[in-house]
Amino acid sequence: MQRIKGAVALLFVLTCLAAGLEKEYKGSIIEVIDGDTYLFRTDDGIFRVRSYGIDAPEGNQPSGRESAAFLSKYLHKDAILKVKSTDRYQRKLGTLFVDGKDINLLEVRKGYAWHYKRYQKDPEYATAQEYARSNKLGIWKLPKPVAPWNWRHAEREEGVFHHR
Repeated sequence: MQRIKGAVALLFVLTCLAAGLEKEYKGSIIEVIDGDTYLFRTDDGIFRVRSYGIDAPEGNQPSGRESAAFLSKYLHKDAILKVKSTDRYQRKLGTLFVDGKDINLLEVRKGYAWHYKRYQKDPEYATAQEYARSNKLGIWKLPKPVAPWNWRHAEREEGVFHHR
């Protein structure tokens, strides 16, 4: 009985810790760097954000400009950013919400980004990508779209990639 109580207590603590890992900020995008990276202003300051769970085409990649233009529609709009963590480049990894809409998910559904399945396990994102692909939206209009992680890898091999 003591072990069960201990296990329940440990589970409760871990659940509380996991819930506390996500931090919410109110603010707005003030600059779009590319389709999945932007500067976000809050009362706490300005920081660089990398969209969680998606990967948009690079600026020099086909559809890169269109992806950035899509995200630019949300410049200076009241937004909520739910931050999961910070990456190795000190960018906050987060999901952007404007008017209650998950913009990361919308970007995938409209074909402006890939669902980054390696990190984002939400089946809604997989469904959104399949919708965009089957309807030939955005990147899926291209005859052979190249995932950004493969594009970056090829650029690194050639020695031309510069981190955004």
